Amino acid sequence: MNRRTRIIVHQLVARSRIVGVLLALLMLPVSYSLAEENVDLFFDSTVRLSDVDAKAWVLMEFESGQTIASLNAEQAYPPASITKLMTNYVVYEALASGDIKLEDQVSISEKAWRAEGSRMFAKVNSQVELQHLLKSTVIQSGNDAAIALAEHTAGSEIAFAQKMNQAAARLSLKHSRFINSSGLPDDEHVMSARDIALLSAAIIREYPDFYKWYSEKEYTHNNITQYNRNKLLWRDSTVDGLKTGHTEAAGYCLVGSAEREGKRWIAVVLGSTDERTREKAVLDLLDYAFVAFQPVKLLDQQGGLASATVYFGEVDDVLFQAERAVNVVVPNGREADVVTDLRLSPYYTAPIEVGDKMGVATLSLDSKPIAEVPLVAMSTIKEGGLWKQFTDGIRLRWRNLREN
Repeated sequence: MNRRTRIIVHQLVARSRIVGVLLALLMLPVSYSLAEENVDLFFDSTVRLSDVDAKAWVLMEFESGQTIASLNAEQAYPPASITKLMTNYVVYEALASGDIKLEDQVSISEKAWRAEGSRMFAKVNSQVELQHLLKSTVIQSGNDAAIALAEHTAGSEIAFAQKMNQAAARLSLKHSRFINSSGLPDDEHVMSARDIALLSAAIIREYPDFYKWYSEKEYTHNNITQYNRNKLLWRDSTVDGLKTGHTEAAGYCLVGSAEREGKRWIAVVLGSTDERTREKAVLDLLDYAFVAFQPVKLLDQQGGLASATVYFGEVDDVLFQAERAVNVVVPNGREADVVTDLRLSPYYTAPIEVGDKMGVATLSLDSKPIAEVPLVAMSTIKEGGLWKQFTDGIRLRWRNLREN
């Protein structure tokens, strides 16, 4: 792989260890705004993305979480039935912890039975297996099923909404607030397009067995067969999720995900004018992503990226490697143009432990940073003996005198 690597040496205070200085630095995916007046892409699009008919939208690569195009991504809007993605997520968590089971018989309350909008038509006071209710929310978007699940999982829909907000906080969904489990209109019930993309990625990553349900095209209960509202499942065989939503306040909303040749993208559109428009918008975004961009894994080599001098230790140098491999997105054919900048101290002092954070690797393309990851020590270096401490003290003093 012919990528360029540069080492940037920072003069830091003598005899001070760098461990922990950069502890808070994590990989930071870069977002590119794509409003018509502020296009920021690596190269021109063959699709006029500024023509996407939606109030807000996001195009995100799954592995990296990198947003390569967006409009009003952080703005909070009514999510309508896309809400049920969070309803599902909270139920998945409860199933994983053993608090509830797929075989549970769930009572259908009058509140659930009276739910407006899309329904699975469960009879009041009947018992329905939890698995059927969950599939209804995933495939057919039953509001009655969502309320019944909430009441069974948390005791009431209000208590369940609190669990939804707690889950949102854990997932760092910064522009979401949940009042109910169904997505029925409420002025305070909102999500952003980016939050929806992040939640979708979490479901795909954490609950792959349940994610398979999002590609099922029909659902039957009480001899009533209803079809998945995500019509992209019929239009594109690579699309395997996730959810539609519609209310008068929300407009037509859709989050779709597709996998082609092992690569996955997620597209969210909020506030489109009709069903066909939202479907076209999501497909245009997904097609653009697969054609124009290439997800790659970098800094996954086995050997060290760089070395540095160590004073007062049993050995005189330490090797560094990236704390983890980095998933990023680059335009097709540009992987070799990614530049790696290594920010290191001119020297380090023992003791050093394996995994100590002692620098930063920054990946950039065309001078745009696309990711950062800590550099960590590849070996433990213990303090040297008294003679090593004495001689290294002299060496370090002379070094500082020369450099100052």
